[in-house]
Amino acid sequence: MQKLYFFFDDSGVLHETNQTQKFVYAGYVFRSRKDLDAAKRKYRSLVKKIQKSLGTTDELKASRLSNDHKRALYNVLREMESLSLVVDIARVYDYILSSSKSICRYKDYILKRTIKAKIKNLIDKGIISRTEDICISIYIDEQLTATDGIYGLRETIKEELQYGIKNYNYDTFYPPLFAAQVDVQVEYCESKSNYMIQACDILANRIFASYKYDKPDLRKIPNHNHLTYP
Repeated sequence: MQKLYFFFDDSGVLHETNQTQKFVYAGYVFRSRKDLDAAKRKYRSLVKKIQKSLGTTDELKASRLSNDHKRALYNVLREMESLSLVVDIARVYDYILSSSKSICRYKDYILKRTIKAKIKNLIDKGIISRTEDICISIYIDEQLTATDGIYGLRETIKEELQYGIKNYNYDTFYPPLFAAQVDVQVEYCESKSNYMIQACDILANRIFASYKYDKPDLRKIPNHNHLTYP
């Protein structure tokens, strides 16, 4: 069975008071436990060296690191398959930003769209097959979930990838990506105990900074998919 392991963290705050800003999700995807473990070892090794140089055992958050340290941590996983999305908050409908539950549902929606786009990219490149069963594990930095929580996100991703989805407003059917069984698992994690979520924090901060400081070159990343919303 094919396997994919997605990891995500965000940067910025998706809220109506931040309409001059951006909100970013960014992450990495691995095709096997072996590839994931190898990446984790490399990243953890550098984290330990930087912690030692700083005289701390605290989690290395992008918001508290120098540019040199952030660049070094980014370069460890630079060649890995990665993905990101940016939301222009000023263009998001007011009703979406009106409550924490609707914001969570919107986050689930854009995350699903981004995952689907990356999987399609991997299929198009011949990296994974649409006719072979697949297990997709998704790990997200711990956050407030919508009403149906993890179950809702897992089910909507599975439905769209395996069965397709009908847009009744426009009488349009979007076919599934897979002609095979799709298993989806979603887990919310504490970043302090997950090195890949920490790596996503560095990547999300880089994408956020590329907009904040108008430095589009920061988004020139190998093997990377970048989407914008709405």
